[in-house]
Amino acid sequence: PLTAAAMSTVARRLGRVIPLPNIKLRLNPPRYASPADASLGVDEVVFVTTPDVTKLEVRNFLETVHDIRVVDVRTANYEGKKKRDRGGFHRRADTKKVYVTLRERWFPPSAFALKPQGGSGDESDSTPSSDGA
Repeated sequence: PLTAAAMSTVARRLGRVIPLPNIKLRLNPPRYASPADASLGVDEVVFVTTPDVTKLEVRNFLETVHDIRVVDVRTANYEGKKKRDRGGFHRRADTKKVYVTLRERWFPPSAFALKPQGGSGDESDSTPSSDGA
């Protein structure tokens, strides 16, 4: 008979491990070149997570827990910014950006504001100018 520890290693080798949703992934809102591009959807999404999360963990998490088909996963590590204070320096936490290429196009919910990338946006978004009053 197999022990519980041996069963877990056998299950892990056979790919029968159910991942628990303990990975913190924060979805960054997609950036569009123009507001018309929002109707086309996106095929790549960007997440921000902790530096200890691996590409394989992100892929398995998205495919098994959220049933999202993933084509490619790329990552970039970022050091936290150093801020000077009276007592010396403080650092923000290090982060990792995860770029996930999806197999099917995804249409983000309306909660994400449609802000065009770059400075060629609507004039209604600009700050009101003072007319001398």
